[in-house]
Amino acid sequence: MKLLRLKLYQNLVNYRREMSYGYVQTYPLPTPSMIRGMAHGLLGINDGYKPLKISIQGAFDSVTTNMQKVYKFDRYRKENEGRLALIHTPSRQMLNQGVQFVDLIVNMNLLLHIAFDDAALTEALDGAVKMKTVILGRNEDIARVDFVETGLVDIEEVSTEITLNYNGYLSPDLCRQEQLSGTHYRLPFFYDDVQSLEDKRIFHFADAVYIAKGNKIENVSFLRDSKGDLVSLLEADH
Repeated sequence: MKLLRLKLYQNLVNYRREMSYGYVQTYPLPTPSMIRGMAHGLLGINDGYKPLKISIQGAFDSVTTNMQKVYKFDRYRKENEGRLALIHTPSRQMLNQGVQFVDLIVNMNLLLHIAFDDAALTEALDGAVKMKTVILGRNEDIARVDFVETGLVDIEEVSTEITLNYNGYLSPDLCRQEQLSGTHYRLPFFYDDVQSLEDKRIFHFADAVYIAKGNKIENVSFLRDSKGDLVSLLEADH
């Protein structure tokens, strides 16, 4: 099976955790849904979810917190009159102003492996990441692509010892067999198509364990790409 091996660098980035407001927390690595959205966006896919598998690893220097001024347009609510500083727009929206704190990861180096079920899409994504601007995280979180380390690779199953060079989301089965301890996440992967903003989003998730770099895998077989790096593919439940 061919995968796209994608090396990215981001100097300051936030992979926002859902339900964090006022103080915007970050995941330690991007979620599958963020990478799925990035890939679909680069390919211009707008006719629904295209199944894919994703391996997510990365290393960074530190995490800092930034304070930002926020301007947010919201629906008009009469009960807010007199309690908030509001600016009315012709569409009857109101502008709320405030501050929020945002976690920022410093010097993130990502190693991603992406494989669509449709191999043609994987090949097309290889070309797209080298021709278009890659954004992962917030709208302002532009990523620099390492062209030398990015490209289509083969993977193989091996039974040898490997030391993790990156932090990563590993499959729970692999961690259980190897008795690796980490932080368990149930990560959003994609949601069913909706017709309007009022429709409820039904998410599908992937279970993963966040494991720190430096740990070893030595007692079980695992997937490795042709450049020698671990591949731990996550896929959505259905």
